Formats: sequence, structure tokens, C-alpha cells
Amino acid sequence: MKTTCALVQARLPGVDAVDELGERLSAHVAMCLACQAETARYRSLRRHLGALADETLAAPPTLLPAVAAGIAEPAETVASRRLTVRQAVTVTAAAGAAVAAAAGTVIVIGLRRAHRAA
Repeated sequence: MKTTCALVQARLPGVDAVDELGERLSAHVAMCLACQAETARYRSLRRHLGALADETLAAPPTLLPAVAAGIAEPAETVASRRLTVRQAVTVTAAAGAAVAAAAGTVIVIGLRRAHRAA
């Protein structure tokens, strides 16, 4: 992907029209089919989201009793839930470290192969 396309994709979510991208990026969108397609997708998304503004959603009848029951939980239940959250965070951190180590290994192997080939 070209740098200009990446800039357009990064800035499209924050503007309402292509003209707000600035002269250089607007000119690029006029010439680039990929950016025109991305602009059309955002235009369609804005149109659909705008239509949702008129919709009214009702909460399910079970929501209030569920929230009230959650507020009235005994302290032991809340404490045991915290332990579960701590365990989940620990497992997530360990998984992230494993993924980072694997990615680092792949990068080092790739760099060594590239260095040998050169």
C-alpha cells in the first residue's frame, strides 16, 4: 500500500467529506480507485449509522432484575470473581509474551537468512 493511500485510510474516519482531507489527499482520492472505494464504504457506513439515529431500542425486561441482582451479590462472590479476573490477566500476559517471543524468533531467523543471502 502506498503511503498516500495509508494517510487517506487513516484520516477518512475523522472527516465527513473528501474535501476535508486537504488538497493533496483529495487530489489523490480523485485519481486512486482503491481510495475511492474506501471513501464510498465510509459514505455508506455514515448513511447507515445516520439512519440508526431515528431508531429507538427498548431494554429487555430481564435487564433491571439482572443489574439489581448483580448489585446485591455477597462480598465473597465479588472477591472470587476478582481472583478469576487476575487469573485471566495472568494467562493473557503469558500468551502475549509467548507470541512476542515467537515473533521475535521469526524475525531473527528471517534477518539471518537475508544476511546469508546477501
